[in-house]
Amino acid sequence: VGFLNILIAQLTITYDRLTKDKEGFALKHRAQVCLDIEDLLTITWRRKLFKDLGFHEKLPFGKDDLGPAGGIQVLEADSCERYNPDRVMRFTGSATVTDPWPIIEAGGALDEHEHG
Repeated sequence: VGFLNILIAQLTITYDRLTKDKEGFALKHRAQVCLDIEDLLTITWRRKLFKDLGFHEKLPFGKDDLGPAGGIQVLEADSCERYNPDRVMRFTGSATVTDPWPIIEAGGALDEHEHG
């Protein structure tokens, strides 16, 4: 009886893990299908497709704040349940090398002494 209980508990735990990860597995499978389809294209077709999609253009994070190239920007609402707060602290406006580091008050991570 005890062994059967352990077996049932292990199966339940495995089932719970699989159901939690099913969205990730589905996205991974979808990405693999996209790569397989892309692999069928000639290099000339790929270059044309990437140029037409604008993968060479930098993605704008905000005014005067350009991010990396190579993607398609999709905006999501803050209420999206997949939302993860950005760990990179962003400050608006243009910046130069001579500008001082911003000071965050109320126990923030940045201050003048940390970054000279």
